[in-house]
Amino acid sequence: MKATYLLYFIAFTPLMVAGQAHKSTGKAARTTALVRPMQGRAIARLTAPTLAPTGTLAMITSPSVKSVVNGPVERSTVKQAATNNPGATTTPVRVANPAFVESVRAKPYLLPIDRAAVKGSYPLGISDRKTTHIIFPAKIKEFDAGTDYVLAQIPETVTNVLRVKANPKATAFCQADSGRETNMTVITEDGGFFSFLIRYQEEPEILNINMANNVTADDYTSRSLGINRATAITFAQASSTTGGLPMAESDLLNHCERVLERKPFVRNIGASSMRLTHLLTGLYAADKVLYLQFSLRNDSQLDYEVDFVKFYVRDKEKLKRMAAQEVELTPYGRYPIESKLLRAKTEQTVVYALPMTTLTEDKVLDIELYERQGGRHLRFQVESDVLLLAKPF
Repeated sequence: MKATYLLYFIAFTPLMVAGQAHKSTGKAARTTALVRPMQGRAIARLTAPTLAPTGTLAMITSPSVKSVVNGPVERSTVKQAATNNPGATTTPVRVANPAFVESVRAKPYLLPIDRAAVKGSYPLGISDRKTTHIIFPAKIKEFDAGTDYVLAQIPETVTNVLRVKANPKATAFCQADSGRETNMTVITEDGGFFSFLIRYQEEPEILNINMANNVTADDYTSRSLGINRATAITFAQASSTTGGLPMAESDLLNHCERVLERKPFVRNIGASSMRLTHLLTGLYAADKVLYLQFSLRNDSQLDYEVDFVKFYVRDKEKLKRMAAQEVELTPYGRYPIESKLLRAKTEQTVVYALPMTTLTEDKVLDIELYERQGGRHLRFQVESDVLLLAKPF
């Protein structure tokens, strides 16, 4: 028995050793294959963001890793830009006064003034021989001039008009080539803020200015320059003097004008009768105000004069024996204000500003349009889910 086992061990031992060697070799080969570096690729390395120079603003950005073929790993885009142009930084802030910021950059904890925070100023030329009148959209609450070069007065009977004139005693200022400049600030009761840059002009080109008619130019120029992007300028005591409005009247009209220029996005909500069509075409919300954009089209041969438009929050149609509840919503304003006459075969867009409101499922917003001294009245309802489609500015 022992001899037989010995012969079996002698015969099969070489084969077992060869098999174990083959298994070890295969395992090593597989292990080597797993760690073998891939040709033509590189492992991306994490790089720290480049520090911005002192006194500037930098926005932390993720370095963009770029793969290369048969070559070393390249630096991130941010580090390359910093190497090519050490002074260049990525920043979300558009500094309004970069020259002044550069002069005081050594000061610690310096915050920039962004362009969006800047309120523009109006250039104004005044004379010591002629008086310039500036008409404001609301009662003047306070005004201030930078120096005694300017004489300003508010008439006792008309409190929204400011008379401005150059001081004849300021001989250094009252010269055509003096080059001297001062400023004047006016604050109105509705929260309006107006800034003027004043220079002497022997023969002023403008003597009478109505600031209420400058809203369109202000908004267009501000958007072009990227300044004055705040929705409204408010003061601590403005809420008690706006007559219940959530903002200054000039800002409210400015919002209405912006809504008037927007493209319609609401479809098939309105009423049509007797060749007259009244449609809701857009809804916008801002500062607790709901702006409704309407399209009014007159396909008849007769002019249509709007008497008034009313807005009600009412219950949905129920049984006649049930008492219906309704609440009238008084509009804050309408734009354009003067366009109440719709000529024959014409169409116009109108915007109404209403108090912000949301409705339950059993309520609707009822809109009624009445003709002055006529019978072409239109009425339609807006469901609660449609009001939720209101877009922000």
